[in-house]
Amino acid sequence: MKTIIFFDVDNTLYNNQLGKIPEQTLKLLQELHEKDNIILGLATGRGLRKLEIIQDILHLFTYKVLINGSVVFKDDEKIFDHPIKTEDILEVFDITKGNDLNVGMVGIYDEAVNYWDERVSYGMKALRGIFPKVDPDFYKNNQVYQLWLFADHEDAIVEIAKKMPKFRLYPWHKGGADFVYPMMNKSFGIKKALEHEGESKLICVGDGANDIQMIEMADIGIAMDNTRFDELKEKADHIAPHIKEDQLYAFFKSINLI
Repeated sequence: MKTIIFFDVDNTLYNNQLGKIPEQTLKLLQELHEKDNIILGLATGRGLRKLEIIQDILHLFTYKVLINGSVVFKDDEKIFDHPIKTEDILEVFDITKGNDLNVGMVGIYDEAVNYWDERVSYGMKALRGIFPKVDPDFYKNNQVYQLWLFADHEDAIVEIAKKMPKFRLYPWHKGGADFVYPMMNKSFGIKKALEHEGESKLICVGDGANDIQMIEMADIGIAMDNTRFDELKEKADHIAPHIKEDQLYAFFKSINLI
């Protein structure tokens, strides 16, 4: 039986604070890739172009589950996508108008925000390597798979989310969050990928709120200790060391996964 391992990117494979992939993580991925019975996948909120931060290792991954499950690639072939309807995007603009919130729109290759201020600047520091353009009409010429909302405090985003039942909220820092259709998440995208495989064991590794479903569905779910989401740790079978410790290879060996 093959084993399929899906990794989150930000602060799981890639240390956003240092702007690099830890050495032990590189060693782990390279060794896993060389094994005939292991298939590697990415599961991330990023679009395809924004994976440039890990471009040196992209060839190691057969599957790329992108934009929180909205788009799935097998090698270079897109095997699934589900964009947000234009009328739903317009409804979000209408709901957020006058509420002092920035709205971002995420495509496969590019992103845009309706206007730029310090809240967007702060959010982009948390997602190193992403620099959205300012274009409130982005949705008119691009398929949008995910929305961002930025506010001064997370509470404001949680409150506005109550007026947007068509979407599910995934916070990723104190004043920023992803919004996607409720059925759209990393686990959904991983299921689409698994349709192209036979019987296999699934391992998932992540640190974010958007990793909870995939950790829960996995045969072996691994949460990074640097997560700020207690539910993720509760769902996980194992807790891997904080990314700053650079011990992921040693951890995989300690639980006999390599």
